[in-house]
Amino acid sequence: MTTTERVVRFVRTATPPERVLKSAADQLQCFRAARDRGARGPVPTAIVGLVGPARNPLWTAWISGSAAATADPELAWVAVCAAADALGSDEQQTATATAIGYEVADRVAEALGPTHTTAGWSVRATAGVIGAGAAAGRLMGLDAGQLRDALGLCATQAAGLAGATGTDADALQLGKAAGNAVEAALLGQCGVTSAAQPLEGRRGMFALMSTAADPAAVNERLGTSWLS
Repeated sequence: MTTTERVVRFVRTATPPERVLKSAADQLQCFRAARDRGARGPVPTAIVGLVGPARNPLWTAWISGSAAATADPELAWVAVCAAADALGSDEQQTATATAIGYEVADRVAEALGPTHTTAGWSVRATAGVIGAGAAAGRLMGLDAGQLRDALGLCATQAAGLAGATGTDADALQLGKAAGNAVEAALLGQCGVTSAAQPLEGRRGMFALMSTAADPAAVNERLGTSWLS
């Protein structure tokens, strides 16, 4: 089983422990509070000026993720929360998807390792878009093929500079990661295809974004201890 296949199976079948669900619900509340505080900040205001008010989950995720990141630069995996909050209608399902997205983002970040960040990447944006795609895919009930393609579409859009920390660009790239994840899930649902091995492939995310990637962080530890 490939790394991507393991992630797909985990996203579709995992049942987070109660303590993890509570943590995810708490994180969602922190996200929503930060989103509301940051809604009038320069980045979300500029996005609304460009694209208009949030009318679909893609724009909602982008705007709300940027707003939350503006208000609270330390908020963990803001892209995951933004994607889940934009798509979720049931609190239990939203918390479940958030917990799963956090775990995927945690493990992908662990797999990318320290050389990823020392090379200048923002792991909250790069691993974050994969976790956000996982959360979106869970909430949308994507089948295995659709979810694999959605994760591949997330991976091909993974970006973000660590050097943007402390600037408006950081909030922008974290919100964009959330919007990209929702878009990827919607495209996957429509049958848009992507790489078969977007994480572990010879030209996949791990190979291109890290000189010392450790896929065992996903293959052996995904869901074993729920880091979140």
